[in-house]
Amino acid sequence: MRILVTGSNGQLGQQFKNNVYNSDHEFFFTDENDLDITEKKEILDYVTIYKIELIINCAAYTNVNDAETNKRQAIKVNIDAVRNLVEVCEEKKIKMIHFSTDYVYNSNNLNPINEDSNINPTNYYGISKREGEKIIEKSASDSIIIRTSWLYSMYGNNFVKTMIKKGEKGEKIYVINDQFGCPTYSKDLVDCTLNIIISNKLNKYRVYNFSNEGYTNWYDFTKKIFELKKISCDVVPVDSNSYETTVTRPKFSVTDKSRIKDIFNVKIRRWDEALEEFIVNYQ
Repeated sequence: MRILVTGSNGQLGQQFKNNVYNSDHEFFFTDENDLDITEKKEILDYVTIYKIELIINCAAYTNVNDAETNKRQAIKVNIDAVRNLVEVCEEKKIKMIHFSTDYVYNSNNLNPINEDSNINPTNYYGISKREGEKIIEKSASDSIIIRTSWLYSMYGNNFVKTMIKKGEKGEKIYVINDQFGCPTYSKDLVDCTLNIIISNKLNKYRVYNFSNEGYTNWYDFTKKIFELKKISCDVVPVDSNSYETTVTRPKFSVTDKSRIKDIFNVKIRRWDEALEEFIVNYQ
């Protein structure tokens, strides 16, 4: 299969580059400089020239804070570009896998959230991602959405790398202890996605949750990072009310992964097990 991966310079895109080196599929990696997905004609020309059969859309506007003030850019990437991709997929009979976020959810308890409940984003980043999802859900394209959370990788900026850098400087760190969620190691998400492609079951359901198993809060997550990395650092737990911010974030976004495990027969390891592998390989 000839597969286009958009957003190839982001965390997920770079992880795909790393994971598919021995794949039987032919991958085409593009970033905004190679392919502007906010322009439909560019997408149409590209997929026609290279005979693309599947699009993996890793492109997204993910800056949660900036999305509140730069709504135009969030709309452009998370909504308009998704519409362009969907329309091209419909016209050319191309399949698509699109990545979304737990920020579309809004729950007040620790019961795991399934794909059909608690949809009520509380910030503009979540709203923009949800609007992009709706376009896919209403489309005639053979496409699915994978919602993930607390993503980290060897690439780009993410919470795990930031905490390691702060910890190695010996800084006193204040970390929120009342927001709960599921960390996701990008390697595991990409491996799962590749299994989905092999399964050829894209049309079973539209939406799937994926993260590593179990859940934690940001404080305990940080403590585990430092324990595995053998960093001695003063970490102080604080509640989210202690932080001045204009962005409301979900307090509980613990997701149920039963659907993706059952349909695609994938095994998902615990978040702390995945983190341990990451730390072992982190330089």
